[in-house]
Amino acid sequence: MKKLIKVVMVVAILNLLAVLAGAGWVFASGRVDKQRALEVVGLFEETTSGRDIRIKKEEAEAVAAKVFEETALPELAMNATELNDIRLQMTQIDRARLERMQREIADLQDTLKRERALLASERVDFEVQREDFGAMRDRLKEIEGSEQFGKSLAVLKESKAKDSMSMLSVLIGQGKREQVVTYLSALNTGVRTEVIAEFIKAGEEQLAAGLLESIRMRGQETALADSTSNDNTPNTLNP
Repeated sequence: MKKLIKVVMVVAILNLLAVLAGAGWVFASGRVDKQRALEVVGLFEETTSGRDIRIKKEEAEAVAAKVFEETALPELAMNATELNDIRLQMTQIDRARLERMQREIADLQDTLKRERALLASERVDFEVQREDFGAMRDRLKEIEGSEQFGKSLAVLKESKAKDSMSMLSVLIGQGKREQVVTYLSALNTGVRTEVIAEFIKAGEEQLAAGLLESIRMRGQETALADSTSNDNTPNTLNP
């Protein structure tokens, strides 16, 4: 019994050595590499039933692809006339796009021209208003700085409100409304209020309202002129 076991073991070892030698020869001769070994392993991983299903699926896909080539491709095929029509349509579309872009650019240019013209007009108006404002300031300085203005203002301050109103009415009748506004602006608030009240008592409500509005505008113009003068004054501390 022991001899039989030894014989079997010897035969098994010899077979194992033969297998190893054969495998070594296969690898050494270049008939098998790692990729081919993986393919062989993958071949045995797939069952025969799975292989049959896969083959049928591939055959069905090949038939469907062939049918598609035989039916769809002729429908997509175009002759030279059809190709020329398509090129013409594409050219017309490109031309339409170009024309639209040109129109949009022209519209933008027209808008820019109008805005520039408006800006130039507004600048001209501003220059005219600034010149008028400067001329008015020069006239006011001439009026307020004259000796006669100081004397006349002193008379108005010392006179009764009714008498002051009468004297100012004469000046308004002579077209010297700007001078009247200058006098009223130079008076203190109490005296000015009394004089305006006398105009109202005399039935000159519209004239009184107009004088009040002119006095208000004169105050704003004076404040603006002072602000502009301060902005234009050089800073001697920071040359």
